[in-house]
Amino acid sequence: MKKNITIDINSIPTQIEYSEGNLHVVGLMDEPFGAIKSGKKTIEIRANSDDRPFDYSIIKANHNLRFMNERTGKVIDTKVVRVSHYPNIKRLFEMEGTENTLSVPWTVAQGIELIHSFPGYKESIVKHGVYAIEIETT
Repeated sequence: MKKNITIDINSIPTQIEYSEGNLHVVGLMDEPFGAIKSGKKTIEIRANSDDRPFDYSIIKANHNLRFMNERTGKVIDTKVVRVSHYPNIKRLFEMEGTENTLSVPWTVAQGIELIHSFPGYKESIVKHGVYAIEIETT
């Protein structure tokens, strides 16, 4: 996988969304980062996109998933417990619930609206489906 997504964290160019063997590095905003750190959020939702090169289908159980806070640069290392692929976000929430997948205690309808509000996610999920990546902190 090419390492070609770079963001500025504290004015330092930092690569995210890449893999090195069984280690996968992805970025997160503050709220979901905190929810994973606290153990409240144990399932990360991700969708492949034509605009971003990372292919989430390569993430498998027992791989390591490193979350990088896109504002602070702090990291959380996790182990992947399982990966499930769903045709749409509604089905993902029906099977996984919202308690462990969202940073806030929202209904399925609110969760769908949230996920669809991320730029390009609604279209990407229609085209590629969506992944539920269950993790545990290491």
